[in-house]
Amino acid sequence: MSAETGIETIALPSAGGPEAVGALRERLLAALAAGSAVHLDARDLSEPSTALVQLIETAAADFAGRGLACALVEPSDALCQAYEDLGLYGALMSRIFMSA
Repeated sequence: MSAETGIETIALPSAGGPEAVGALRERLLAALAAGSAVHLDARDLSEPSTALVQLIETAAADFAGRGLACALVEPSDALCQAYEDLGLYGALMSRIFMSA
């Protein structure tokens, strides 16, 4: 986590299997408990799962409820396609963090 910004960057795994989703869930819960916003680095995610997308969306709602950001940084083409396949492309577009 960057002490200057209060934002923790979490690199998403290359595959969104059950173990990876569980580990990400724990990291997100810890960040939420610490009051840290998160940037999810999604550039290397090549095999997203529905469970991973659901976790990202649930986390985004939970973080927003506490006034904290939960944003995607450089979402991979595979993640974009997964969001589109699930009918959530609009949600994806609202999650992307664009740096200056």
